[in-house]
Amino acid sequence: MAVKPVSGYFVRHSVGDGKTFLTLHFEGGGSEVLNNLDLNHAGYLVDLLRNEKPLIYDTTNKVLATASQEPVGEGE
Repeated sequence: MAVKPVSGYFVRHSVGDGKTFLTLHFEGGGSEVLNNLDLNHAGYLVDLLRNEKPLIYDTTNKVLATASQEPVGEGE
């Protein structure tokens, strides 16, 4: 299992077929493209990327997660 800290992202949406592509960039280099995401799924992931920090990505299991505990009722 390779877990990598996420340092940035790039998102692209195809108006023609409605698919969204999300590229995650990792600290220390490298990236991974998440292909053919539906718009709702992509929106949720972009919301995490915009509002939470730090985030990690498990490249084996394809899991994006917060890297630390979040307080309850933070109001973000």
